[in-house]
Amino acid sequence: MSSPPYAFNSIPNNTAATWYKDASLRANIAHCLGISCVIYYLVNDASLLNGLQAIGAWAKFANHPVGNVLGLYAASFYLPTIFTAYIGDILAQRLGRRKTIIIGSLVVLAGSFLNALASNVAMWVAGRAIIGAGGGLIKVATPALLQEIAHPRVRPMLASCYYTLFYLGSLLSALLCFAGLYINGNWSWRLPSILQILGPIIVLFTLISCPESPRWLVSKGRRDEALRILARYHANGYEDDPLVSWELGEIESALNQEKERHQVSYLDFFRTKGNRNRLLVLVSLSVGSNWVGNGVISYYLTPVLRSVGITSSVQITLLTSGLAIWNLILSTTAALNVERFGRRPLFLISIIGMLFSYCFVMGFSAGFATTHKKSLGSAVIPMLFLYYGFYDIAWTPLPVAYTAEILPFNMRTKGLALFTSTGTMANAFNQFVNPVALQHLAWRYYAVYIAILIGYLIFAYFMYPETKNHTIEEVSVIFDKNQGDIQRLGLKGVQAVEKGTVETYEHSHFPAEEYQLNKLKAVISHDEMKV
Repeated sequence: MSSPPYAFNSIPNNTAATWYKDASLRANIAHCLGISCVIYYLVNDASLLNGLQAIGAWAKFANHPVGNVLGLYAASFYLPTIFTAYIGDILAQRLGRRKTIIIGSLVVLAGSFLNALASNVAMWVAGRAIIGAGGGLIKVATPALLQEIAHPRVRPMLASCYYTLFYLGSLLSALLCFAGLYINGNWSWRLPSILQILGPIIVLFTLISCPESPRWLVSKGRRDEALRILARYHANGYEDDPLVSWELGEIESALNQEKERHQVSYLDFFRTKGNRNRLLVLVSLSVGSNWVGNGVISYYLTPVLRSVGITSSVQITLLTSGLAIWNLILSTTAALNVERFGRRPLFLISIIGMLFSYCFVMGFSAGFATTHKKSLGSAVIPMLFLYYGFYDIAWTPLPVAYTAEILPFNMRTKGLALFTSTGTMANAFNQFVNPVALQHLAWRYYAVYIAILIGYLIFAYFMYPETKNHTIEEVSVIFDKNQGDIQRLGLKGVQAVEKGTVETYEHSHFPAEEYQLNKLKAVISHDEMKV
């Protein structure tokens, strides 16, 4: 689907052209990045679990886990999330997104302390399970709140940065695990583990001033409160701002349309073609996030490296740190340019690149297993970095952001709950299968993921529409509506703006506001007639 010839950025807005010169945009971005730190809890699973396997004291504490036992330890983190994600949906709808994140963060905080200070393996596993339970709540509520409070100019970038912040925690975890190699006793692994509390603490401090979702407030009949929040964070407090009026008009129009369709249950995902397509896309993204080959590399990097002859704990930890830096750079770059490149091209380029990289990983691993030449084993390393480079440009920043934006408001947390639960089940299954498969099949196991990547390339080509240059209300109707319907939704916003007074603002970067508004209305009306 092509982008419309008009956009929200044609509407006058009482903000500076550059975000760091504008107080409301600075506060808005700070809140969005602050709540995104919830994703730091995932460090407990991927990066931290990798790093701990290289620390002798942890291996002794955990009775040197391999195969099924290691898979069980990994899966214990995810199993509670399968169920708590649906609780997250209920809480986010009834209590609001903000309170749900607070509850989830407190649960993660409690689990982090138990995990880091565990006196036996059972307590350590229980701590991981509690963290996972809290994670189910925050992974549903946080992306929804982020999408719904972000200024439309920066929403795509901030939403895409949500998962990239994981790599900051991953890097810190890897470096602390490296330091742990030189610390005697159990504090060699307790130190990196206890720093899991940083994420929830940052989030809880952010939520002291972070607003509730204006969409949720309007849905609860609290329109005036929603208007004040939109004005404060999208227009420096000016309630008659044209963009604020536009946003509020679109929100009310979209919510009214959703009420008319009575979409209030999970069964609605099966009742229309648009919702069935949404369901297919969100399930493919949730499963694919860990089933496109990264599940083997990210969770079992240590045994993968050992399988190609890299056995030094120092080497493994340094490579983990280097990979975290590489991931952070690539994923952040893609997230900040998502509106320039578009979601669809990023997905397709990413899958093609991962496919070729994985073929090389399999080839070099097979060569090393046959010949035991160290050069072939070492050649796997740059291919792993290349693979992750392609993974990072789409599969780190986009799955959660893309899922959240294609869902209408009253299905957003339900869709995110399905996304979280489905991905968790797929990942838990992955964690049982991967260590066993690596033990018995070694490099041959990579062929499974090559086949999966081919399948995803075909699916993405036909099923992932482009969403750039749309507001979140417009994006959410792409699966149901045609271009004219989206433009009519935009016209609703224009009509809302016309009810107010269009003025010239000190911060505005639009030189002729009234002219811009009339031009926008004319373009929408003209294109509506063509559809």
